[in-house]
Amino acid sequence: MASIKKEDIINCINYCQDNNIFDDLNKVYGSLPTGYCTSCGDCCMESVGINLVEFINIFNYLKDKKNLKKQSLEKIIDYYFLEYKKKSPCPFKDTDNRCLIYEVRPLNCRLFGHWKKEDYNKNLDNITKRNIEYKNMMKKEYNFEISDEVVNYRINFCENFIPNNDYISKSERMEIYDRLIILDSKIYSFYNIEFRDRGLVEYFIEYLLDNNTAYNIKIKISQNNELEERVLRRIKNITLSSI
Repeated sequence: MASIKKEDIINCINYCQDNNIFDDLNKVYGSLPTGYCTSCGDCCMESVGINLVEFINIFNYLKDKKNLKKQSLEKIIDYYFLEYKKKSPCPFKDTDNRCLIYEVRPLNCRLFGHWKKEDYNKNLDNITKRNIEYKNMMKKEYNFEISDEVVNYRINFCENFIPNNDYISKSERMEIYDRLIILDSKIYSFYNIEFRDRGLVEYFIEYLLDNNTAYNIKIKISQNNELEERVLRRIKNITLSSI
């Protein structure tokens, strides 16, 4: 059984539509600073952290786009279960560096390039440090090595992005994030979806599978390369057959 039930997602969509929460989300997005992006796609290389309201918004966007939804879920499955073995781009990035959900892309994507360089590089160093610590923990706990390509991958500060105004400070970013947390709280108060930090990929995996089951399978695939093809094929057959 999936950790996030489809019926709960549909109920959340209806709730957001009836209570103008998607409109409020779009107001937040519309208030963000803008800038010039070269569309190189170099930043589209991870499962960004997102809020519940953003997952519900993206799910709603994909709901009636059957082919795009199935194509995206196939890539999400590959991304998640092979995450410790190889570095992959965001599942919603196509071969021409275009975002397949650009209209509903998450806040973290919209804010990329707007950070002050000092803040961005400090955060990037912290991410690398945590990755190394996590690799050591996984080696000790499960006796396999997360790929160095994954551990050391860095999405560097974008020197080519040109903001239309000044770069924004950490406090300004936090104020924007707080506005989404308020929207999340309205949804959590009505629906029984476990509150915890998730990335874009993790939300969709929990829509397909139980999160503990998915994680255990991910560990097994990481420990044994011979399982990869057969297990991934089986997961896709089971979870995507009714999409």
